Amino acid sequence: MSAANLATLLVLISAFMHASWNAVVKSSSDRLASMAMVDTVAFCVALVLLPFVSPPSPEVWGVIALSTLVNLFYRYFLIRAYQFGDFGQVYPLVRGLPPLLVVVFAALWLGETLPLLGLVGVGVLSLGVLSLLHFNQHWKAPRNALAAGICVALYTVIDAHGVRNSAGVLQYLVYFTLVLSVPIPLFAAWQRGPELTRHVREHWRLSVFGGLTYCAAYGLVLWAMTLDHVAKIAALRESSVIIGAVIATLLFKEPFGRRRLIAAVTVTLGIVLIKWAA
Repeated sequence: MSAANLATLLVLISAFMHASWNAVVKSSSDRLASMAMVDTVAFCVALVLLPFVSPPSPEVWGVIALSTLVNLFYRYFLIRAYQFGDFGQVYPLVRGLPPLLVVVFAALWLGETLPLLGLVGVGVLSLGVLSLLHFNQHWKAPRNALAAGICVALYTVIDAHGVRNSAGVLQYLVYFTLVLSVPIPLFAAWQRGPELTRHVREHWRLSVFGGLTYCAAYGLVLWAMTLDHVAKIAALRESSVIIGAVIATLLFKEPFGRRRLIAAVTVTLGIVLIKWAA
């Protein structure tokens, strides 16, 4: 299997996992507590893997610090968006905007450019994702989702730079997870107090699932970014929105309908165009 095909396979598997852990956060009655629990599980996974990797270089530590800051903003905006909007409203905007921005950010920072057909594919895929967007009376939801989407594009390019300058995917994933997984649980413990303990006791199974899929999903994406253009990886990853639409239909009883079927076809066409451009 070629590096490009392996990268595509890794990203599509990651897309399924990413939609799954986002659904865990959305399904919770307390999104902050749920995300804190996911982070705690991820932190434990990183601790287990820590003996198998060496510490990163000072440059990579700087990248990890920058990515952590952007990720914290992303999580803040994501939690806020889910407070005011449903899964089908928030998720498409959070995931549909980044591929377009990553094309620009990757060209400016990493010097990566896609051929014309690849750019068209990214545009078509993003259009398919964004076509799922709908609005309700809470304009705070799309506003926060838009901010979260910008953060996704930023940390994607930052992490691509970081993992490519690390001593391996596992090294970057472990140390990045160790740093990123601390602030939200501490903040949740301060905000929720004893309520957090009750939430953990009642929802620990979902938390373990969410934490494991979160780690695996991002590990696969980091690996893929060492094999192919980051703009292609970012676009292909957003096929998770179609999976998210199915999850929203099955778990949250949101209608699927013709709109999501058309979006699925459009996203698939975008994936085909991106692959043809390889």
